[in-house]
Amino acid sequence: MLKSKWFFHPVSIFIFSLVALGTSLFLFIRSYLQVNHALQVLIEKYKLNPNTFVEGETWVIIVILSILVALIIAGMVIIFVYYQKMIQLYRLQQNFINGFTHELKTPIASIQLFLETFSKHDIPKEDFHRYLEFMKRDTKRLAENVARILQLGKLEDKSFKADFHFQDLVSLMQDFFSQTPHLFEEGEVVFHSEIKEAHLNVDRGLFEMLLMNLITNGFRYNKSEKKIVNVRFYKNKKKAFLDITDNGIGIEKSEIKKIFRKFYQVGKTTKGSGLGLYIAQSICRLHKIEIDAHSEGKGMGTTIRLSMPLKMLWINDLPQE
Repeated sequence: MLKSKWFFHPVSIFIFSLVALGTSLFLFIRSYLQVNHALQVLIEKYKLNPNTFVEGETWVIIVILSILVALIIAGMVIIFVYYQKMIQLYRLQQNFINGFTHELKTPIASIQLFLETFSKHDIPKEDFHRYLEFMKRDTKRLAENVARILQLGKLEDKSFKADFHFQDLVSLMQDFFSQTPHLFEEGEVVFHSEIKEAHLNVDRGLFEMLLMNLITNGFRYNKSEKKIVNVRFYKNKKKAFLDITDNGIGIEKSEIKKIFRKFYQVGKTTKGSGLGLYIAQSICRLHKIEIDAHSEGKGMGTTIRLSMPLKMLWINDLPQE
């Protein structure tokens, strides 16, 4: 019974429809040519006046008919592609809802359990402070998820205007890493710049959100005992690059082009909202920065690279050794 369901699959129905339409066109043209040939034979046999018959503009009619059928096929293809995209979006949204619900329920349940423990039991001071740290961690996790949703809403609002100012990216990143160590408690962030100063017209808040999303991803999708994210800022003759490299689970090459899609997650069991890299790409687009990913495969870590043309930057190089 299950094997027969393939017959009713949209792809099968679409293919059968195209075959049926093509076969109908072929049979019609074949029949039309046969009738036209028979009519010509009849005129020649009985020496009839061709002007008494409708002039057979055979090839003109065939061409027009072919164009009309081609338009019908193109319309069917467009409808089919649109349908497939709608199905894909629906599945991604379902994955997002499932993952994001988990991301919200887990810390809420944890906080609720600690509060109930506090209300029903006398907790030693040492344990009390330890549980408070757990609650702070869960609260931070909730705040990050809510911030992503709010930020996504802003970025997708057509009336949104970024607050651009010339900022030194080196100082910006140094300040960000030194002032927000609580965001990266899961592992170690190593920052190295081969450029002394690099001024770029950026929205500081958005750029910090970009860094946070990329680095927390490096920790979230990481099963190493010691999680490390290396941030390297350097340049060549044409561009400046910001590489964010982790020692995490890596990405299959077939998945790399998909990871920046809205709601997309690598693997069905992956936790998270599927929004981090989509938001990162949206922020890069606002700043006219190119973003792409590189990985040698599973278990080989991932590098997210931001590329900026030098003409966008004012750079003060480090003195050569």
